[in-house]
Amino acid sequence: METYRRIEGLIDFIAESYESAAEIGVGHFPDVALKLRKRGVKVFATDIKQFLYDGVDVIVDDITSPILPHYEGIDLIYSMRPPAELVPYMADLAKTISADVIVKPLSSEYPERWELMINGNTAFFIRKY
Repeated sequence: METYRRIEGLIDFIAESYESAAEIGVGHFPDVALKLRKRGVKVFATDIKQFLYDGVDVIVDDITSPILPHYEGIDLIYSMRPPAELVPYMADLAKTISADVIVKPLSSEYPERWELMINGNTAFFIRKY
């Protein structure tokens, strides 16, 4: 599981800024979604495989060809350590549904046209639509 101190700044930022969110590619790390739900954010997660977690709904969906009705009314798309090749698909989805997108990358590479945010002890990139 993700160490809370590594994600607390991201959780605080999202909980203070957004009412609803979708995590893309949750995999084996539902920590952020679970903590956001505890903070009152309406959140669900997606992955190309089915995962079952108490406290967070996981929808099987492929970000390269997303099922748009799942994302209706969502304020934020976010992902933890996504493969770089999937980030443009997340940005496209966010733009399509008029949501912001946050990526906490595995590396410190800076995506073009994204803003670096540091909240508390957590660095991440955001792109607003």
